[in-house]
Parts: sequence; structure tokens; C-alpha cells
Amino acid sequence: MNTLPLFKRDVLVSIRPIYASKILSGDKTVELRRKFPEAAIGATALIYATSPVQAIVGYARIKDILRLPIARIWREHGAAACIEQPDFDAYFDGMEFGFAVLLEGVQVLERPVNARVLRDEFGIVPPQSFRYLDEGYAALLSNEQVQISDRHQHRHRTGGRSARFGFACRTGQAQQ
Repeated sequence: MNTLPLFKRDVLVSIRPIYASKILSGDKTVELRRKFPEAAIGATALIYATSPVQAIVGYARIKDILRLPIARIWREHGAAACIEQPDFDAYFDGMEFGFAVLLEGVQVLERPVNARVLRDEFGIVPPQSFRYLDEGYAALLSNEQVQISDRHQHRHRTGGRSARFGFACRTGQAQQ
């Protein structure tokens, strides 16, 4: 019997810079979400660090997506999510269930792709939480495309230089 291939679409995920830094350093292996598409297992997640960085800084493979009761997420994944319990509680306030997105194969982009390049050259507006990506996004990960974009910015200094990923990773771990 023929089976249909597993539906998966790659996603662009907006993450606060402190947590993006921890993902890229390998300290944080679980991203927490109030909502997330469970069909994205095996997909690539492009990591967009929000303000003040405002750039895609890396990407990872989504190993698994677990929809769990909030207390269980904290108990089983709080430490790997690199979040303090008061912040965890505030984030999931009023929620019965949440999502633990397990990440693997994290790659740091040598040249982050800033929000202006995303919008002007790829037609992508960074989301509040996440958005699906079309097949054409792969050029974002190509050094050649990013270098072309960077040269274009330097030649036509309308928006300044690309945002650079330059913040330190703190190592505060959640307590269980």
C-alpha cells in the first residue's frame, strides 16, 4: 500500500535574543511555545533573534514536538529550556497545555540575515511567534546569497550595515 510522505514545512521562529544565544551555544535544546504546529517534526527552524538583533542568526532541525501539560513541561524540560521558573510561569500563565520543541543539529549563520534583507529581498516579515516558509527561503542559508545581499547593502547605504550577532550567552539554568 502506498503511503503519503509526512507533511512538514520549515518554519521561521522568533526568539528573544537571550534565548537565541543559548540555542546557538548549545545550552538550550528545548524551545517553549504556547502554540506550535505539531506537523513540523523533522523540519528546519530558522532562528530569528528579535529586537535589538532583528536577524536570522542560525537554524536547527526540529527533533520532536511535545504537547504536554504545563507542569510536566517544567518538570521534564525546564532545565533544557534555560528559563527561570518565574519566567516560565508568566509565559504559560492561564494555559493548561504547551509545547516543548526539541532541537538538534543547530547551525550558526556566519553572516546573520537582518530584517530589512528578509523583507526587501525575500518578502518575509518576521512573525510574532512563527510562520511557515516557502521553498524559496533556502537562499537565506546560502553564503553566496547572503554575501550578495551584504555587498548590495554596502554599495547602497540606505539601511546601514547588517545587524551582527554579538551578544553573550548567559548560563542561568532553570531549577527543577
